[in-house]
Formats: sequence, structure tokens, C-alpha cells
Amino acid sequence: MVDKYQPSASRRSFLAGSVGTTVIGTTTVAATVDEQRNEPPKSTAWKPAAHDLTMNDGHQLRVWERTTVDDPDEAVLFVHGMTYGGVSMFDPPLTEEFGWLRYAAAQGQATFAPDMRGYGDTELPREYRQPPKVNTPPLSFEREALDLLAVTRWLREERGFDRIHYVGLSGGTWRGRAVYTLGEPNYATVTLAGGSFDTLEVGADPKGPAYLSQVRDEFITRWNAEVPDGADTDDWIGGDEFTATAVQAAVWKAIFDTNQAIDDSPETIIAPLVRQEQTYHPTHIDDPTLVIRGSSDGIISREGALQLYDAVGSTDHQKRYVEITGGTHFIFLERKRREFFDAVRHFQTRY
Repeated sequence: MVDKYQPSASRRSFLAGSVGTTVIGTTTVAATVDEQRNEPPKSTAWKPAAHDLTMNDGHQLRVWERTTVDDPDEAVLFVHGMTYGGVSMFDPPLTEEFGWLRYAAAQGQATFAPDMRGYGDTELPREYRQPPKVNTPPLSFEREALDLLAVTRWLREERGFDRIHYVGLSGGTWRGRAVYTLGEPNYATVTLAGGSFDTLEVGADPKGPAYLSQVRDEFITRWNAEVPDGADTDDWIGGDEFTATAVQAAVWKAIFDTNQAIDDSPETIIAPLVRQEQTYHPTHIDDPTLVIRGSSDGIISREGALQLYDAVGSTDHQKRYVEITGGTHFIFLERKRREFFDAVRHFQTRY
């Protein structure tokens, strides 16, 4: 059974009031009982298969897997961005065909999505068990890169995959830059989705706080704010299949039903902060690389995405820039998601 930290009711309220806006082993994990809150166990039947990998400093990392064929030839390592973990971004509980993991698995790929430290169901850093102003940020891109390199070794040495694709989403593009700065992962392809070169301020204040928080309404507001003026939100996000509310409720469920939850009223999650301790230049990324962006991305500008494309170290004939019309920073969860997925898959099949 996984040792899941869940603050007691009083502890959860205190935290929410205090904050502002060598792999060793693998274990398949079932639902766990949240005894500290005296509530029924959270159902995890809708989640992918889970592996708990122990990093070289003893920290436990949760890695999700969705694979539908008996002997897949290749794996995809999906790396989430800032604030939200792997399942919520890549495999939320909406339908059996909705998420990016399910799409890739249906193409015959083995898919893996780690929850980075401080996110999802991965073991929380000890500093996150205290009020945010007590500690400085414990997380860094360097530590995250070392974890991703360890997961990559596990995929090669324990799972037997010679061919691995890297898909970095938003902050996952920065993690990919750190991976290539600190190691030689030799991915078959690299996808940098919703990332920029240097047009955003990246990295936590090293003096603290250790983390921030976000409530459900802030999550919804942030997403809806990117829908263009005059557009129908339900059509833009849900298309013909869903309402925007249904999509966002499923995604939030996957965000909140994890170790990140710190309060129930209003529903509040930890928003991790990551230190940038050195320059992680994209020139170190020398494998075939796709830079892809939704045309209405309100966080990553076209200029920033093109600067990232120009800075990637792959040769010109091994990199490509793609922009999908009609999607926000959350395009992979919106009506244009399949077009987005198809573009990434097409690039992967070229190499």
C-alpha cells in the first residue's frame, strides 16, 4: 500500500488559509484508504495502471501507464507542465477515448506519464507538509531532469524499449531542456507542446514560499479566459461531444483526487514552484524535434514558440514547427485535440 500523505481536516484548512493565489522498484497500485479524514477510499478504477519508482535519493515517483497491445514497439514519455499532474492532463475520466494517453495507446504505443514531485499521486516533498512560508522551494528543474532520466533508464533497461518518444507539455518543455542539458536521453523524437524560449519568467523565488495554491474557480477562469471573445465556450472546448463544464469537471476531478489536494471548501490544490538553477538552453536538444502550439494560446505567444523552434539544436531537416488553429493552451483537452494528437503522431512516425 502506498503511504499517501493527507492532511487532517484542521491541517488542510490551516494550509489553505496560509497560502496565496538508480530506480529501485516498481509496484502496481490499487486504491488506498484515506484514514486520516475518516472517509471512504477514493475510487481509482478510472486511472491508468500505476508504477511507483524509487529515485536515487529515496523519493517515490508515481508513473502512470496505459498500454493496449501485447508487445508495443515503442514508448511515449508524457511529461506534464506546471500546477497539474499527469493523469489530469493526459488521461482525465471523461470517456474511454478522450485523453492523449488513450489516443497514443490506441496507436499501438506504450504510454507513460510520471507525476513529477509535488504533483498528482507522487510522494509529496516533506516541505509541502508545512505552511508554504516555512521553507524555500524544494523543487528544481535539475532534480526533475534527474528523475526523468531515471524513468527513461527504467523504460530501456527494465521495460525493454529502445525507441522512446518524449512529449513535453508546457512546463514539460522546460523539463525536456533540462534533461538534454544534464544527460543524453537519445529519444526517437521530442515534442515541445505549448512552450516558448525565453518570453516567460520561469523559476521560483529561491527565498520562498515553498509552494502556492489554486482553487477550482481559478482553474476554470484561467482556462475560459483563453477562449476568444464571441466564441461559444461549450463549442470551443467540448465541440459536438461535450459541454465545457463536463470536460472541466473531469479534468478537475483528476487534479483534485490526488496528494495535491489541501482543502475541501473551497476545493484547493498545491501549486508547486520549481527553481531554475542554471540555463537549460534548447540547443542541447539534438534529436528530431516538433514544436507545436494552439493558435489561441494565451500563455505562449507565437513569437515565443518560434524562438524556441529556432533555438532547438536539431538540424533543420529534423525539426518542424506546427500551429493548430482553434485551440488554447489546453488544446489537448479541447475539441481540436485529435488534430493536435494526429500532428504529433505524424511527426513521430517520420523518425
